[in-house]
Amino acid sequence: MPKAKGPRTAYSKKNPGHGRSSTYDANSKDRSTHEQVSNVLIRKGRMPVGMIAYLTKLKPRQVRDCLFVMIQHNVAVYAEQQEKSRIVAYYEIHRPELLNRVLIPKVLRYSQEWFERDGALVAQSILSHGKLTIMDCLADINSTIIPGTTGRSKEQRTQSLKKAFTRMVKEKCLIAVRPSDSLTKTDKDMAEEKRETDKLTMPPTAAEMASIRKTMDALKNQNHRNTIVGLKRSLNETDLDGMSEEKRRRLDDLVIVEEVETDVYFKINFERFIIRWRNMQIAGLYEGRLNPTAGKIMSTILTLAEERMINCKEDLSTPVNIMLLFQNLPKDINLVDTMEFDTLELGPNNTKPKINECLDKYLQILEDDLMQIMKKDSGRAGQYVINLKMASKIMKKNLIQEVVSTRFGSPYVRIVNMLLDKGKLEEKQISKFSMMPVKDVREKLTTLCTFGVLNLQEVPKTNDRTPSRTFYLWEVIMPRAVDALIDRLYHTMGNLRQRRFVERAKRAVLLNKCERTDVKADDSLLNSAEKKELETLNGALEMLEVQELRIAEMVVTLRDF
Repeated sequence: MPKAKGPRTAYSKKNPGHGRSSTYDANSKDRSTHEQVSNVLIRKGRMPVGMIAYLTKLKPRQVRDCLFVMIQHNVAVYAEQQEKSRIVAYYEIHRPELLNRVLIPKVLRYSQEWFERDGALVAQSILSHGKLTIMDCLADINSTIIPGTTGRSKEQRTQSLKKAFTRMVKEKCLIAVRPSDSLTKTDKDMAEEKRETDKLTMPPTAAEMASIRKTMDALKNQNHRNTIVGLKRSLNETDLDGMSEEKRRRLDDLVIVEEVETDVYFKINFERFIIRWRNMQIAGLYEGRLNPTAGKIMSTILTLAEERMINCKEDLSTPVNIMLLFQNLPKDINLVDTMEFDTLELGPNNTKPKINECLDKYLQILEDDLMQIMKKDSGRAGQYVINLKMASKIMKKNLIQEVVSTRFGSPYVRIVNMLLDKGKLEEKQISKFSMMPVKDVREKLTTLCTFGVLNLQEVPKTNDRTPSRTFYLWEVIMPRAVDALIDRLYHTMGNLRQRRFVERAKRAVLLNKCERTDVKADDSLLNSAEKKELETLNGALEMLEVQELRIAEMVVTLRDF
């Protein structure tokens, strides 16, 4: 195995799960080795190094090197167990992180959109290495940029990258990595539960265990909301030097500077990106339903509430004050001219209401909307909360309708909407309400049931369960429909990956020729037919990657929202 190159590693060799730098210059044989180890762990579950080496026919050293790289990229985790007189480390695949890696192109795109070019460079460097400190990240970026090409000196570029890195940490798009993060979630939860139960004098009851787990979850969520690991605050020394003695004593005008700790490792927080994408889709719902101004108002509300969001499974957002909302609205928003007023609402000289009155009316319209996503906080006056659970349900419903319409047509969508609205219905009732013949309805119901969107419930009239004496009720169970569609989307994503391998395998000779050093230096060694074939391959691969990313976005909507 070749030695790892690049910055220093995240963990020392004293840890069984320590990582190596992920700038692993692996050849095809190394990739095959990593693939063998990953396949065994995915199919067989957690196991020690010896069992992995036995199943893959690899040497233990090769298995360890593969596991080091996978842990460095957050794809694998480990757990230690005491077995007689020795401690054995068990390894397994971190599935959520592995499934999120298909979103890397989207993460890079929005990193550049939210944090400009420096943010995109930081995200690319960290994704290439798995986890890095701020100094290692800056060194890696500066080593790849040719001096003089950016129009800035090295010091200016370093300061700009530091600001982008600090902002990404502050907005939780980058999160600190600790040695405990390489442990499995189950083992960490069990260790925390054991520490709590050891404080009790008697073995805990089921109710006490439930209370302990609830308290642990609440404390964990509170820590996630309030603390940002790896970010420290300090006083600006330049401002301190220019102050008088009186101001120094009062400490009123001191500027607090936020800095990233240099010895803390960071990785990409996919969860924060998914939360932002979810919020963008919620704002898009109102933009398409009402107007762009309503979408900007909803986007501002979600941005103000985003800081205290932990994941996409929360039911409600934190309350947002109307005055805070008014102060943070975009400067280019036009609340007055985008709204129509009655003659009674206009003044004697047909003067339109003030901006704050228009905002109140917009909020009233958003609150009265049939989607019922936004509502007033019952406990606090002038505060609004977002029903995130209802918004996720609506987005999933819209996506299922879109897939059914694209795959089968509008009559099938009509049946799905009818069952969502009315609940369980018989075949004859569906035929009556949809105004379609029973024969056509039966065929469409069977197709949707096979696809996984519909479910059939049998209600027998008698104990013998005779078909002639049984009610057959059709219904849409959203969780089951979502799971069935996710399964199909993953299957489609796998087919796209296989097609990419096939396209490259067809042109293996041409690709091997393109990898030669002389061809890289002078592309004129390729004839016109080879260049045309290479363009065809690049076009096909680009199309397949775009389709795969679109399917990944649909999976995120159904799985994470």
